[in-house]
Amino acid sequence: MTLTVTGCGSHGDLIALPHKGKEKFYVVGSRRLKLDIGDEFVGTVYKNSGEMWVKPIAKTKNAAPQNVEVLYGIVDKRGSRYFLKASEKNQHADYLLTDINKAKNGDYVRVELIGNGRFKEANVVKNFGPFDLNKATATLVLEKYDIPYLWNKKIEKEINNLPCFKTDARVDLTNVPLVTIDGDDSKDFDDAIWAEETAVGFNLIVAIADVCFYVQAGTEIDREAYKRGNSVYLPNMVVPMLPEKLSNDLCSLMPEKRRAAIVCFLSIDKNGRMISYDFARAIIRSAARLTYNQVQKVIDGEKTAFLNKIITPIYAAYKALSKERCRRGALELETDEIKIKVDKNAKVLSVCAEKTLESHKIIEEFMVIANNAAALALKKSKLPTMFRIHDCPREEKLEEIKPLLEGLQMSLPDAPALKPYHFNKLIEACKKEGYSAGIAEMVLRMQCQAQYSPRNIGHFGLGLSDYVHFTSPIRRYADLLIHRALVKAYGWQEGGALTDDMTVSKFEEKATHLSDTERRAVNAERDITARFISAYLEPAVGEIFDVEISGISTVGIFVRLSAMGAEGLIPMGSLPNDNYDLKTGNMLLEGQRIGLTFSLGEVIKARLLEASPITGGLIFKYIDDEDGEEYAEKSGGKHILMRRDKSNKKSLIKIKKKLKGKKKCVKK
Repeated sequence: MTLTVTGCGSHGDLIALPHKGKEKFYVVGSRRLKLDIGDEFVGTVYKNSGEMWVKPIAKTKNAAPQNVEVLYGIVDKRGSRYFLKASEKNQHADYLLTDINKAKNGDYVRVELIGNGRFKEANVVKNFGPFDLNKATATLVLEKYDIPYLWNKKIEKEINNLPCFKTDARVDLTNVPLVTIDGDDSKDFDDAIWAEETAVGFNLIVAIADVCFYVQAGTEIDREAYKRGNSVYLPNMVVPMLPEKLSNDLCSLMPEKRRAAIVCFLSIDKNGRMISYDFARAIIRSAARLTYNQVQKVIDGEKTAFLNKIITPIYAAYKALSKERCRRGALELETDEIKIKVDKNAKVLSVCAEKTLESHKIIEEFMVIANNAAALALKKSKLPTMFRIHDCPREEKLEEIKPLLEGLQMSLPDAPALKPYHFNKLIEACKKEGYSAGIAEMVLRMQCQAQYSPRNIGHFGLGLSDYVHFTSPIRRYADLLIHRALVKAYGWQEGGALTDDMTVSKFEEKATHLSDTERRAVNAERDITARFISAYLEPAVGEIFDVEISGISTVGIFVRLSAMGAEGLIPMGSLPNDNYDLKTGNMLLEGQRIGLTFSLGEVIKARLLEASPITGGLIFKYIDDEDGEEYAEKSGGKHILMRRDKSNKKSLIKIKKKLKGKKKCVKK
């Protein structure tokens, strides 16, 4: 509680009044904290001999500024007292709540911790009511990560007065059978592609929605798009960068609709090397809205006259581009995307790890070469450019994997000579040794973070010296800046050009902001996805699963349920009692006495002990081949066997089938 010292009692005790209420409190004397009349402080209150007393914790005025930390969590009533069970995995302590602000047991709340060191007062400052994942998403996205989501009235007015593009100012490509290729549940289509075979290779067209025609610098829509930086995609909601009228309508390349686009014309040889490129403002009309699964069926041999005619040259061009990717040694990291389906009440219907298909790679390669061409065009123009840069790994990161390299009898060159293909060789070597699980994540963690900058240093991962983001202006503001720069560089009509005041120094400021908004979106997505997976697996607590070791550290063994991409932890203290050593660059954990070993990629049995939607954590218990769970733990604890909730038996059976790979996506 926060109080202010207002005077002295008849026995010399200080008297304090709370900010809320009129009841007086006698202040307990403290050697550590000297208070005087007028001082504001936080303290813990209690009743003694019929009088109300307060024990000071920290000053809030006339002293060093107090740290205020914000936490989210669940109110947990224990007897007559209330505690906060924090929703963050790294918050292991439960905080005694001084002011619950009318919250009830089980309510999801925001709490402020006031004070320094271990003396902190925890007060409920906002109550979201009983916990559910929709509320968790709202608070994690809209509050914790400070992601804007509302549109103001000025934007609504601008949306109703958007311009119409002129036919005579654009190249007419409405007769070219461009197609969009996206996921089954996609709603915005910002890129369309086409290809034809030539005597020397292929001609390609990559058409991107002309967002900068509608979203011009200085408008309220532009200011809001920049503030957001990018769209945020979560299992149960999307926070778009642009209003729906643009993202899902005017700037969405829907089939049989005339749309304004900026197109990249490309010519490549049979080995995928770029021969020439050009850009133009155009009018297009997508011939079809295709899905990755439809295209994959054509690749796999399904006969459909229209699709075969369209996809055959596109696929042949992709194979050529793949040769060029291989030649330059771009980093090859295969990671599965986790797909979560939920209903309107945030109930998880299914979770599965979506495999990367060749149809996904077609779009990736077409977008990469278009982005490369845009970078080359703007580099030639000498205009300020928002490059997408990716530096080579730091020396200290390379030091961390030297034991692994020695175990594989491999070596990496020093950073200046390091190329992405060196990591590709490392990944292949690990796969041959049975370390397939986790190696891609390990290599990924070693990489520097890609970011935006007007200072071009190239893109290490792609093996390209010039690269920008050009292909997704609906959902990334950096791409919108590239479109504006192209409008200015080519002198196109109809406006939307980069303004003259945009200097390199201003681009540096924008680059920092856009890199930050990208990271907050990634963190928010990772945060809430873990909670949805935990909610899906909550009925399976107590079950035993085959899990794959995906990482090893001093904290414990990280394991994965591969069928759904779920990650969990076997804490080090719960392993059989021994002293364990990390070996081979954290690829192997070995017990000194009993010789028990755990290696990256190994499949072991483990019981799910905890699945917490509140924190997003999954905790497992190792099952030994001989002793099962009947062993002394390293921490000295004794494991208590979990009891299965029979009411959840049906859900448990379905999840077990899912994890055994009998179904691609299990419906719950």
